Amino acid sequence: MTIYITKSIFKKLGFNVDEKLRKSLNNQKNKIDIIINLGNNELIIVECKTIKEAGYNKFSSVSRQIKSYIELAQSKDFRIVKSLLVAPDFSEDFEKECREEFDLNLSLITAESLLKILFGFKNTKHKQFPYKLLLKDVRISEDWVLKAIFK
Repeated sequence: MTIYITKSIFKKLGFNVDEKLRKSLNNQKNKIDIIINLGNNELIIVECKTIKEAGYNKFSSVSRQIKSYIELAQSKDFRIVKSLLVAPDFSEDFEKECREEFDLNLSLITAESLLKILFGFKNTKHKQFPYKLLLKDVRISEDWVLKAIFK
């Protein structure tokens, strides 16, 4: 799933995908894919990976990348509520390493799960997706998210 499509999904979920802020934070070394601005200087950083990207299956390289994004945003007085990694899939080893890394507050979500959540969300009473559902676990499951938003 491309960054453009992922941005579009987050916008349809009612999130403030803040392009202006993303562009102001990005520099030569750090290129954040998506910033979701929750207000009150609180952000969710979203990194998107495709199957074609070499090295995305290595947690160490992805974690270094996301850590540098977090440090960049924190240096501008933003608080990172969550970091999300959207990718086609994740290996068991990748998930295990992510569970053991507590500094990043990183959750993993597959592109397919994100799409299913969007389709389910369209049939709920919510105008904006309850973002706290993205804060609960390392691997976000569309099944429990959909169950929660239909309550």
